[in-house]
Amino acid sequence: MKRLTVSAIALAALATPSLAADCAKDYKDFWDNNSPLAKSLTPQQYAQLSRTALRGFDACSAGDERFSEDFFKKLGSALSKPEEIFNQINSSPLAKQK
Repeated sequence: MKRLTVSAIALAALATPSLAADCAKDYKDFWDNNSPLAKSLTPQQYAQLSRTALRGFDACSAGDERFSEDFFKKLGSALSKPEEIFNQINSSPLAKQK
């Protein structure tokens, strides 16, 4: 039984970095694809976009599946209103489950 528990923990530890790697790739791709568009934003909008993208990356890295699917695609389509995208995802029915 002890061996089974240790094996399960080791397997979970191996699975976690792959999830974080996808989040990091999505975050990098977001900035690679949207850097030219972000130049047209005001300094305040750019700061808000940066904070929102990083909050999404942190949530994704922590295992929040709401942010692992298409958060960065949605964020890229609404560069001038990033907080709305974050709030839409954060207020979904999954956010209320514990």
